[in-house]
Amino acid sequence: MKLHRTALAAAFAAALLAPTLAHGSGYAIYEQGAAVLGMAGAGTASVHDASAVFYNPAALVKLEGKSAYFGGTWLSTHNSFAGVDPVPGFGVTEETNTGNFFPPTVYWTNRLSQKWAYGAGLNAPFGLGMDWADPESYSGRSRVTKASLQGVNANFSLAYAVTPTFSVGAGFDALFAGVEVNQIATQVIPGGGGAIANVANVKLKGGLTPGYGFNTAFLWNPDAKWKFGAYYRSGFEIAIDDGEATFTQMLTGDTLFDAVVGAGLPPAQTVSTTLKFPAMFSAGAAWSPVPEWTWEVDANFTQWSVFDELALNFATTPSKNSVVREDYEDSWRVSIGAEHRLPGHTYRFGYYYDQAAAPLASLTPLLPDAPRHGVTLGLGWQLGAAKKWTLDAYNLALFVENRSTEGQERDGYNGTYKAYVNATGLSLAYHW
Repeated sequence: MKLHRTALAAAFAAALLAPTLAHGSGYAIYEQGAAVLGMAGAGTASVHDASAVFYNPAALVKLEGKSAYFGGTWLSTHNSFAGVDPVPGFGVTEETNTGNFFPPTVYWTNRLSQKWAYGAGLNAPFGLGMDWADPESYSGRSRVTKASLQGVNANFSLAYAVTPTFSVGAGFDALFAGVEVNQIATQVIPGGGGAIANVANVKLKGGLTPGYGFNTAFLWNPDAKWKFGAYYRSGFEIAIDDGEATFTQMLTGDTLFDAVVGAGLPPAQTVSTTLKFPAMFSAGAAWSPVPEWTWEVDANFTQWSVFDELALNFATTPSKNSVVREDYEDSWRVSIGAEHRLPGHTYRFGYYYDQAAAPLASLTPLLPDAPRHGVTLGLGWQLGAAKKWTLDAYNLALFVENRSTEGQERDGYNGTYKAYVNATGLSLAYHW
């Protein structure tokens, strides 16, 4: 039976590890603040609203009074694949169903004094999914047909102004993530001239499992024109001990063949693994040549090299256990953005380049990672007679480079992946 043990492990790992891909390769969601995203995510030094909880907690002490912030993003994704010989063969083309995702953001900040402030947040910085069209005939169905990840992240951070120009921040994060990965097991029909039949739906599902980490940050504004900021988010591990693996037979109509398949089908059982989440670091410099303009450049680093292998263990049928080499590489993202503040509104724009972290051997139908280019535009307004309300909006067009496996994919499923992502977001904040 063609269950692809290594592909099974890789799919489960990639879907569970998607949350660690913050603002980098894969399907993480860096869209956690409309104003900063209008500048292509270049906000580590210049963030000036409650999304500082995510982008730089040290900036919390620079915010006046209290603020409540509500936002969200509509993410639309589409992927396609063109195969090569020998598997799946030249002329084979596949597409995903268009993915639509709506990750929310909620922040609360409070400046307690000239020196102290705190912030808390609930958001979904990790998630998305993959849904290949026509799953029963999809050429990669024995690897993955559909995968989804849901995650909720809770954060609390404190900020302290060491001097009027230098502040620090620190806090902790608690992530609760759930994942589901579907595949279709196939088998060659005896005496069928090499014909392949779908014999079972395979589902791996992990319930909400917590992981914990911490963050630190600083912000330095030596004069009215310059700001420098940085943050660090720790790496951590999550033990998935209660994942569920189910194998549901798909009948072919051949009684004898179905009986043989049924006898060899694994029972439903618990599956477990340990996930290593990478540390992340960001540094930025912001320049305001005149009070109305701010330009910023950020560099973001993700320590993806910790994801070197993954072990998948089945409770009832240990013969299905496997260890998959992933050998991810550390990745960089560079962003540049600008903001122009006018009496009636603010407009923003930016660009970023994001490296791929996955090597060609790990370029799979579930995680077809590739370098990407993001172009953003944003607008902001202060509303109400007292200007206590702020409305921000942005649009991100993400152009993903075509990437070929070059015959190196670990399960021999080779070809070229193409992808496009668009994100549109809004936020509304109240200050008092």
